[in-house]
Amino acid sequence: MSEKRTSMELGTVLVVGGCGFLGWHIVDQLLNFPSEHDPSAAIPTMEGNEKFAVPRLSDRYPTYKAKVAVVDLRTSQNRLPGASYHDGDITSTEQMLEIFRTVKPDVVIHTASPSPIGATKELLHKVNVEGTRTLVEVAAGERGDWGGKCKAFVYTSSSSVVHDTQSDLIHVNEDWPYMRGPLQQEYYSETKANAEELVLKHNKAEASTMLTTAIRPAGIFGEKDTTITQNMLDHVSKASPFVLRMQLGDNENLFDFTYVGNIAYSHMLAAYYLLSTYTRLESGRGLPLDHERVDGEAFNITNDSPIYFWDMTSAISALAGKPVEPAQVISLPEWLLQPIGGIAETVLGLFGKTPRLTRRAVRYSCMTRYYSIEKARARLGYLPIVPLDEGVQRAVGNYIARNQLGEKKAQ
Repeated sequence: MSEKRTSMELGTVLVVGGCGFLGWHIVDQLLNFPSEHDPSAAIPTMEGNEKFAVPRLSDRYPTYKAKVAVVDLRTSQNRLPGASYHDGDITSTEQMLEIFRTVKPDVVIHTASPSPIGATKELLHKVNVEGTRTLVEVAAGERGDWGGKCKAFVYTSSSSVVHDTQSDLIHVNEDWPYMRGPLQQEYYSETKANAEELVLKHNKAEASTMLTTAIRPAGIFGEKDTTITQNMLDHVSKASPFVLRMQLGDNENLFDFTYVGNIAYSHMLAAYYLLSTYTRLESGRGLPLDHERVDGEAFNITNDSPIYFWDMTSAISALAGKPVEPAQVISLPEWLLQPIGGIAETVLGLFGKTPRLTRRAVRYSCMTRYYSIEKARARLGYLPIVPLDEGVQRAVGNYIARNQLGEKKAQ
């Protein structure tokens, strides 16, 4: 299944969470990048600055033939021309049935999830597990009747489903078991594992012919990013030159960061191959061979370019106009910072606050964590289209341009 496609027909696609960070990029790509062709959909960029000059995305990704609909809790923001928008709560069977009756999707791409930072356990379970259960059962025609059944369901999982947030991971593949229960220190990751398992068990379930798969992104960043890029740049903008020189650990830990457009692309590849398998089954030709299958499978998605963790921060800082030379770096050992982070958590916790330096942040900055994409390469034909350095240019350029635009509006 490694044939390269220049055009993909995907039928009617419902993007769940399509007004969020990843969801917006999936919708933009499905619509063949109105963000590059339609002034009303353009996102802020650093025009005329050679440091941020990048080639067009629409010239490199496939073209798509699809009718696109979006469902999100609120769809007033991050809208794109060419898609239909529907407000809806994925934990409500009635609301989902109403939307499915209107859209009648062939494909569901489910990206909706609360942020892992700040969300309560109750909210994470409600949305990630129960919301996914509702969505997949409605899509498969197992809960209520919307007049049809979806052919393909692509779930946005997480690479963290096999990680305990403490151990080093080196070139990990999809054969690793879920990390749950006492071994899993991040409840968000546990809910993503539970939801992924639920989705994959619905592949060709007894009452349905719907095919399912899961995409596991690692270290997602890019334009409109409000986590990795924004957190790093917020730190860069506020930190003194001395603080910017400080580094947690010795920077010998490789880490996966993945450009959001590549992750969006992997979802479309997954949908395309699920539809191909569906057509194959309908014609009586049987399933692909085990080593070719996409349905019922999970796939790691990265930029296939693990980088030393603090090299990413250095690249972002340099693009933001605050370069730090290697000889200037002050390396602080993890063994020293862990107890300091613990003390900060205890003291500020008494006042209901969370410090910037936590034990989790220290471990995260010092761990090795990168994954194998061999399975995605072989079965989806996936290769990252936007390289890591260009992804950083795009993310930083968009962040700076958005801030400048915000400053102008405030004047």
